[in-house]
Amino acid sequence: MLVERDEQIAKLTSWVTGAARSHGTGHGATYGTTLAGAPDDLTTPGRTAVISGPVASGKTALLHRVLERTADSGVRLLSAVTSAAEQDIPFGVVEELLRDTADAAGPLPLHGPAGTEDLVPAQTLMAFHARLAGLAARGPVLIAIDDVQYADPHSLHCLLYALRRARTAGAGLSLMVTRGPDAGATPPRVLEELLRQIEGPRLRLGPLSVRGVGALLAHRAAETDRSAARASAPALTARLAAALHAATGGNPLLVRSLLDDHDPRRRGAEADERPFLPGDRFVRDALICIHRTGADGLRVAQGIALLGSSGPLPLLARLVEAEERTVEEVVAALGDAGILQGSRFWHGAVRTAVLESLDDDAVARLRRRAARLLYGAGAAPMAVAAHLLGLGPGVPDEEWVPGVLSDAAHTALASQRVGFAVRCLRLAEECSSDQRERIQLRSSMAKFIWRVNPSAWARELRPLNAALHEGSLPVTESLRLVGDLLWNGWIDDAATAIQHALEGWPGNPDPAMTAELRSVRLVLASTYPTLLDQLDGALGPAWDGALAPALDGAAHPAGAAEDGILAAMGALHGVLSAGTGAPAAPGGTAPGVRNRAAADERLTENAERILSGTRLTEETHVTVRACLLALLYAERLGAATLWTDRLLEEAAERGAPGWTAVMQAMRAHMALRRGEPAQARRLAEEALEQLPPHGWGVGIGMPLSALIEARTAMGDHEAAAALVDHPVPEQMLPTRYGLHFLYARGRHQLATGRHHAALTDFMTCGRLMREWNMDRAGLAPWRVGVAEASLALGSRDQAERFAREQLAEDPGPRVRGLALRVLAGTRPLPERPALLDRAVALLQEEGDSYELARALTDLGTAYERLGDTAQGRTYTRRAGRIAEAGGARDLSQLQAEQPSQSAPPWPAAAPAPGPVRAQPAAASILTDAERRVAALAAHGYTNREIGAKLFITVSTVEQHLTRVYRKINITRRQDLPVSWDIDVAHTA
Repeated sequence: MLVERDEQIAKLTSWVTGAARSHGTGHGATYGTTLAGAPDDLTTPGRTAVISGPVASGKTALLHRVLERTADSGVRLLSAVTSAAEQDIPFGVVEELLRDTADAAGPLPLHGPAGTEDLVPAQTLMAFHARLAGLAARGPVLIAIDDVQYADPHSLHCLLYALRRARTAGAGLSLMVTRGPDAGATPPRVLEELLRQIEGPRLRLGPLSVRGVGALLAHRAAETDRSAARASAPALTARLAAALHAATGGNPLLVRSLLDDHDPRRRGAEADERPFLPGDRFVRDALICIHRTGADGLRVAQGIALLGSSGPLPLLARLVEAEERTVEEVVAALGDAGILQGSRFWHGAVRTAVLESLDDDAVARLRRRAARLLYGAGAAPMAVAAHLLGLGPGVPDEEWVPGVLSDAAHTALASQRVGFAVRCLRLAEECSSDQRERIQLRSSMAKFIWRVNPSAWARELRPLNAALHEGSLPVTESLRLVGDLLWNGWIDDAATAIQHALEGWPGNPDPAMTAELRSVRLVLASTYPTLLDQLDGALGPAWDGALAPALDGAAHPAGAAEDGILAAMGALHGVLSAGTGAPAAPGGTAPGVRNRAAADERLTENAERILSGTRLTEETHVTVRACLLALLYAERLGAATLWTDRLLEEAAERGAPGWTAVMQAMRAHMALRRGEPAQARRLAEEALEQLPPHGWGVGIGMPLSALIEARTAMGDHEAAAALVDHPVPEQMLPTRYGLHFLYARGRHQLATGRHHAALTDFMTCGRLMREWNMDRAGLAPWRVGVAEASLALGSRDQAERFAREQLAEDPGPRVRGLALRVLAGTRPLPERPALLDRAVALLQEEGDSYELARALTDLGTAYERLGDTAQGRTYTRRAGRIAEAGGARDLSQLQAEQPSQSAPPWPAAAPAPGPVRAQPAAASILTDAERRVAALAAHGYTNREIGAKLFITVSTVEQHLTRVYRKINITRRQDLPVSWDIDVAHTA
């Protein structure tokens, strides 16, 4: 079906039939009207009609339709179809035209004396004219040639001679041709001369309009079983027509191809709403269109597919080694055919198919040439890098290559194309012959890989670590490497990096280098204090004296880019050290308690100011983490949660699993402090799924501790026990992350009735926090833990002392509420409701629903024991609802697990019996070694810690425990008795 071609069909049909009618009027009369007639006078002999247009616009179909409609008009038809492959065959078109006229006379002398394109033997010209004149004497003759641009020049000379003689002789001879693009070719002069003789219709076909595509679609629908449904949905047809037109540019061939690709899959209106995507038929026909644009069409299309829109047409011409005119003509022809939009392919599938038409060697050759041309033309680094990356091992060994790749990597990061950036840096490192440059590239690459593939991060750091030990790492790179080494638990290597940097420290360092060194020390002070103690006093004045101004985060205002990480780490250290930077006295509290609120206010304002002016990048993610931790430890949970959620969205948008995992772990701790154990569990589990254990390094203490606390709060003690026994890096324990783990393990031990073990963990946690100048309840309220464990063990005096000590520290409202709840358990029953009321008010104000439920449970129990059963049940029911909403377990079991809250009135009697466990007498059947191992395990030590304490292997510890379980008839670690008469603190 031909659409939107009715006017052209009618005009050409009239033109052909007009020639037939004129034959009966006499040739002389016809000739007499030639000069006076209009240019398209249909009665004038010797006329020529031309149908032109883009590739696949329907020129051949239009020619055939006109010939079909005029078949009975009395016109003698002589037709020929040309092709580019036969263009060099002399007289090929003449032979095809005369193939059915052999009865008129003998064969023409086409193969007589050799001629050239511009010189056809006169004998041949006259013979061809005579043959046509003989035919025209019996009736009008129409010569139809399809794709005349491919006609051989010898035949064109014959046609030109015959048409000129026909005009002078008044013979009824007409010519109708189609002419398509032949980009890059220089048409024979005779063709141009022939077509200049046109005094008939000159028609140029264009693409179909949207309405034309709709008509074609309606015709296609009418031929199927869905015609009724289609006819009833004109709006749907209009939408489909618009979509088809947009996908094909109105090219009739491509419209039909796209319909052929989709018709078998379309079933009903819902399917028709899907977009039209190119299939095999469409891609095949698009390639046909490309081939038919001319001899250079495919070559230019291959260049476009490879180069994209990154270069102008002159550069494309140089790439494919063609003339600019040829390239312009091909681009125009492919644009008219709906293949290109400007200098880009409409459809990626067509571009891919064009690229696949090149063999590997050709692709490499073109890419290498494209990279050089683009670089020479000053193109964007990413455009050059795209071709260099596609070369593989064939990258040019030229000085400019590493620099372009490095620039492209940093540009790619701005558009969040981190994978592309990493590939650029990796290739740049391979191409660079300068060791210093390779080190810098490797360092940048390691940072980027942490963002997209954290599990491979440690592997990328090893060459840098090797360069460090070889002494070839520059001072600045050594300092930047310290944090990465520490995270992976390579503590000794980090110390080496610091020592190496200080050995190469210049006499007059620039401010940026000094700020880098200060930030390193603050990292140690806030997270790795044991290494700080090891280095202090041993590394000289650059380490000891130049760093004091940054210790509390006040010396460097937020907002200066070069001081961002220094200010952030200063804020974190200031919060942890209570804003003073002075260590606590042994057994006492940190000084400056009265000024803590003011210091916190200043430090958290700094942290939020930094966050408000910082985007999440490879350079800033450590800064962001430090600010979020400062808010968390200062108990600014509202601000901390808000900023973390925003940054988590940003990290997700940028496809950064490393950043996401670390912030999810911090967010889990925030959820715990908001009394949301179920959410904390989800966040911590997601964090651990994002990163494998070896990707976490010592930082695994953060998500693991949150998950242990969440599971414990939810009553899933078996899962919590499995997490407590989860292998962790040995280097984690002497870090801030180890404090989180110790405190979480203590919470688990306390909840499962292992009170001695819990007390040990809480006391150890507190001792380390004081020694490390991190005695901050926002990090771990260890005094509350000690008080709870002491109360559970019946030591009311110790419990009260630590609870009051926590209150004296002037903690935030949430920790104050925790301390008041425990303090209430140490006081006589009549005093408890007042203390618990205050705890409830504080916890409710802070939004810690889990601890609020615990305080309400204690308050309800106190009222019931005081005889106010109704009031007590009201509080207890409220506690249950709050606990259930937050995902906590049923709090009705709380009193059974915490005898302090159900203890008899003051003074306390013997504590209620606990769970049935193996009796101490069972120890007599154990060996001394088994008894020591069992006692340590009962008090919460891990197998690794037991091995270290007793100077035996972990395997030996496991064997001892297996025999202990069998001898005393238990099946799990939690059932080990803690009452055996062994001094755990001095075992071994």
